[in-house]
Amino acid sequence: MLMFDALVPVKTAGAVGAGVGAALGAAAGSAAGAGGGGVAKFSVDPDQAQKMIDGLKQALEKLLVLEDKSAEIHYHGAPGPDPYSGYATLGQRKTAGGEPGGYLWANREARKALEQTIKNIEKALAEYRATDDAAKSAMKG
Repeated sequence: MLMFDALVPVKTAGAVGAGVGAALGAAAGSAAGAGGGGVAKFSVDPDQAQKMIDGLKQALEKLLVLEDKSAEIHYHGAPGPDPYSGYATLGQRKTAGGEPGGYLWANREARKALEQTIKNIEKALAEYRATDDAAKSAMKG
């Protein structure tokens, strides 16, 4: 099995981070320490590692599309001239925004975690292949 660290931003990035953590847990063979945020240890069959990387890259693409939705919400005007509509719009903008706890912030934190996790899997896969190649060479010689 190929072991790697995955950043799981469950506590810091809210629902987005929880979704990322769940996706990693579902894709990996096993998890240790997942669920509380931070770093989790995962393992995956080396033959399935590239499939996992491809899936994480697709998740990154979806997060980029969703970031655009955050911008759309941020630039919407109030639905009416009354003060309550204005307050509701300000609340929506804050929720969708880049401040800690806002969706844009959570989206960016999740993307950072996915990018680092992809790098960790690629590194672990390269190390595994190098060790495997060295073992094969030693058996031949």
